[in-house]
Amino acid sequence: MGNMIGPKTPKPSKAEEREAYRIVTERDPVCVWCEAPGIQRDHRKNRSQGGLTTPSNLQGLCLACHQIKTEHPAIALTVGLSVPSYARPELWPALRLKAGRVRFVLYDDEGGFEPITAATARLLTEGQVG
Repeated sequence: MGNMIGPKTPKPSKAEEREAYRIVTERDPVCVWCEAPGIQRDHRKNRSQGGLTTPSNLQGLCLACHQIKTEHPAIALTVGLSVPSYARPELWPALRLKAGRVRFVLYDDEGGFEPITAATARLLTEGQVG
């Protein structure tokens, strides 16, 4: 998988986790998937799989999209709502809806994201770049 698998990073402090939640609430004022209001801050890579509370691993989802992600994990991986246990969230493409248009992005830990092409997203998820 190239450098998809990285070294273990230390767990953020409680203050760093609070800051990550604040950053993501500002970055994602509506659901990233359906643009509905009333988001929950969701870990893309589950904490039980080593996912940390960092902006690159968090996203804003409405209750309905969060439920879909939970009930359909394979679909969630396909559409970028989840990150597999072996992957680094900052290198795993996510899908965001904006004005009805779907686009792939990579999240960073400063609270931003970089749009990427569907071809780049496919290469990253297939482990051919990174």
